[in-house]
Amino acid sequence: MNRFYILSLLGILSLFLACETEYIPDIPNDEPDIVVEGYIEAGPNARPPYVLLTQSTPFFSTINAEALNDLFVHDAVVTISDGTNTIPLTEVCYNDLSPAQQELVGEALGLGEADSIGLNICVYIEANLAPALGEVGKSYDLRIELEDKVLTATTTIPQIVPVDSVRYVKLPEEADPTLRELRGFLTDIPGVASYYRYFTQRNAEPLYPGLNSVIDDVFFDGQSFEFPITRGQGRTDIIDFDTFGYFWLGDTVTVKFCTIDQKHYDFWNTLEFNTASDGPFSSFTKVQSNVDGGLGVWGGYGVSTKTIVIE
Repeated sequence: MNRFYILSLLGILSLFLACETEYIPDIPNDEPDIVVEGYIEAGPNARPPYVLLTQSTPFFSTINAEALNDLFVHDAVVTISDGTNTIPLTEVCYNDLSPAQQELVGEALGLGEADSIGLNICVYIEANLAPALGEVGKSYDLRIELEDKVLTATTTIPQIVPVDSVRYVKLPEEADPTLRELRGFLTDIPGVASYYRYFTQRNAEPLYPGLNSVIDDVFFDGQSFEFPITRGQGRTDIIDFDTFGYFWLGDTVTVKFCTIDQKHYDFWNTLEFNTASDGPFSSFTKVQSNVDGGLGVWGGYGVSTKTIVIE
């Protein structure tokens, strides 16, 4: 028995020591991929369509503001088509704009005070910042031409399913009495596969997606139900687990609730799963891009919003 115990203990120790062995992976020297993040919206308070183009970078590369600025892709020909009309997008860089234009672009893209980020963000956007381009039920083709590369993607804006109402509730007595949980009430469309993504805005902060911001209706098709709305925050923000997901008394909260198509859902579902699956024993899930010739997402949003003051 003692011998078995010693051998078992040694086995466990060797397992943990093996976890600490330095591993240096082979880093490929391939040409970087073009990474696309672009959206087109329909509905009240819809934003103008825009596309961010960057280059992929190795996982172990050094990341700082200068390196991030160098990742933006310039001088591409970017167009959006609904099958009848083709709209060109114009490249705009934040540092080249007047203060008034910077404020307009920051509001249109939900960047807040973009100059506080320290990046010269470059985006391809409709020249007049026209938010009325997207229409429910239509499909939109994205085409990107850059030197000898052509990238394409297609997305559809599904029927808008608004949150019926939003309310807030107190937390248990032992919690901070100034905190509140937000809840929404939703009626799903019966017999239709529906996919959703939500964002929250607290006071003058930017709109942030929830930590797990997408959901499908596989378990609640056609039902009416109440669900918690977790406060979104910046992906690089430090998480305070005592207040995470909650709001405070006095907050003005806007909930942006969006319908999306399946490929748009698959991108965020796999990306957010990978983001939450850290650690040496986590499973790997390949992020599902809907961009042919590159990586990333071109997604349509059917937008509805609700605003509430927590009193």
